[in-house]
Amino acid sequence: MKKLNITYDTAEIENGEMIVGETCSTVKMQDALAEQLLHDPGSCGVIDMVHLEFLLQHVEILQGRRFVDGSIKHYELVKED
Repeated sequence: MKKLNITYDTAEIENGEMIVGETCSTVKMQDALAEQLLHDPGSCGVIDMVHLEFLLQHVEILQGRRFVDGSIKHYELVKED
């Protein structure tokens, strides 16, 4: 299993105004998927991407924000100590 730090956009309403910002989350996943996302994210299956975005949507809901669909910008391997 590998951990990837995933950068994406979120949105929230603050003082009646929608604020869009960038954030990141660390996700643990199988090695093969992590390697694909790091080297050629476009080659990942639709189902894998739907699962990943679904996970990020729910992480953001728990934090009072909304995941912006299709906003994943960057994947970075988290080095294990």
